[in-house]
Amino acid sequence: MGPQVPATAAMWTGTTANTKTGDVPTLWIGQTRGESLASCKGCPLLESKDCYAQFGRPSMAHTSMRRAQTRGKDYSLRNALQTAKRSAKMARFGAIGDPGALPMAYLSKAIKAVRSIGLDVVGYTHHWRVKPHLAGVFMASCDDVSEVDGALAAGFRAAVVLPWDHKGKFTTPNGATGIVCPAMAAEEKGKSVTCNDCRLCDGSKPGPVIGFPNHGPKYIKKRSAAKAAEPTPSTILDSLDI
Repeated sequence: MGPQVPATAAMWTGTTANTKTGDVPTLWIGQTRGESLASCKGCPLLESKDCYAQFGRPSMAHTSMRRAQTRGKDYSLRNALQTAKRSAKMARFGAIGDPGALPMAYLSKAIKAVRSIGLDVVGYTHHWRVKPHLAGVFMASCDDVSEVDGALAAGFRAAVVLPWDHKGKFTTPNGATGIVCPAMAAEEKGKSVTCNDCRLCDGSKPGPVIGFPNHGPKYIKKRSAAKAAEPTPSTILDSLDI
């Protein structure tokens, strides 16, 4: 059965300043910190405190939201969809917390509403082993490549945490092809691709395994240092003699 939180744990924003995802309607899980953590129960990244959402910037934004809600701010899905930007092509199910812990009745209603206005659904769940009904809805969130083939066999598309310094394509033990998240890969090259542009993580559509090099709190500094140490690409101007 897995972790469960009430439907009231769902909090939605119509817009976001997140440059990686793009400005899209976004679900945040938990009217309390305890509810948010409970939705993620059993996730190794939670237990190791290496979860970017629960122990990074999203948790601070979520704290501000919870305080604003006590003052009457509207975090309903209706309000989020009414205030969404016309440029939005997707809704993100889970800036913090695991959407798989929400009641299926709520998720079905929310997904139907999101799709009714032409938006794709992008979300991930660590609870794929005990929530088989979410196959074809959310991506299975796998902790390493060894878990991916099991998720694929269960009917899920899969996303997986990769070593923090991983680059390029990869394959699973059974030969499934994976690519690094296009938004993260573009960022490494100084370019910009948002989730709103890409939408490969819509679990209802076919596609490759998507890998996310670990960008949890313990690895952010390592990633930044490695990026700073990379040599500056040479250009024709470097050898220009006039």
